[in-house]
Amino acid sequence: PADRYKILPQDMPAQDPVKRRSNVNEVATGYTETHARLEAMRCLQCKTAPCIKGCPVQIRIKDFIAAIADGDSKKALAIIKENSLLPAVCGRVCPQEVQCQQTCTVGLKFKDPTKAVSIGRLERFVADLDQNQDSVPSVAPDTGMKVAIIGSGPGGIVAATDTRRAGHDVTIFEAFHKTGGVMVYGIPEFRLPKAIVQKEIGILTKMGVKIVCNFIVGRIRTIEQLMKEDGFDAVYIGVGAGLPRFMGIESESLVGVYSANEYLTRANLMKA
Repeated sequence: PADRYKILPQDMPAQDPVKRRSNVNEVATGYTETHARLEAMRCLQCKTAPCIKGCPVQIRIKDFIAAIADGDSKKALAIIKENSLLPAVCGRVCPQEVQCQQTCTVGLKFKDPTKAVSIGRLERFVADLDQNQDSVPSVAPDTGMKVAIIGSGPGGIVAATDTRRAGHDVTIFEAFHKTGGVMVYGIPEFRLPKAIVQKEIGILTKMGVKIVCNFIVGRIRTIEQLMKEDGFDAVYIGVGAGLPRFMGIESESLVGVYSANEYLTRANLMKA
């Protein structure tokens, strides 16, 4: 462990500030293999793996990091995808600093969470290497059960993945004309490129998940109709928290004053 403590944290490469001020491309450009392997070597491979306790989906973090250190990125990605279909997304926007990295032994040693092993950056590294590949999770034999997923945001995608893996017939119903939920309408391009979100969602269709856009459940069909008339055995509701919370201050209802939700939706989905 003493030798590993001496390895410096690897900074995330980024666009030059002069160049990025004139574009909306992603600011962070991602680790190189050298960056990734050095950062992975900082991991102590703790027996108790406290980082896993901080991960909401319980990814085998120390195992995928060990695979990166060994130069086996395919194995690392396979380990991540046991629990998460969205490594390229989560590696970018998941708040690791208050989850898995907060409990990292290295960060605790230095009493500085910014010096913890950069788990999110390593997750992004292996996911980005797979962007041009067609790795698709295996699907169990057909169970004959039908599941409706309402909403194609992160919750809906995870639910669809897990139920499809189990062999169920899955259909996602999305109210908007584009899939992705908050990942598409609520996060700007320079933070999370839309193409990456669509690539991750594309894996669902390759798994056999059906996606229906412009479908407002409750208006076009009710949940009761989906179950009693359309033959769905279960319905997962993942519509998100899309309504804004206003502060009740003077003039907030004037024309031209937008909530953050509406502003981001207009900018990201409607280009308005």
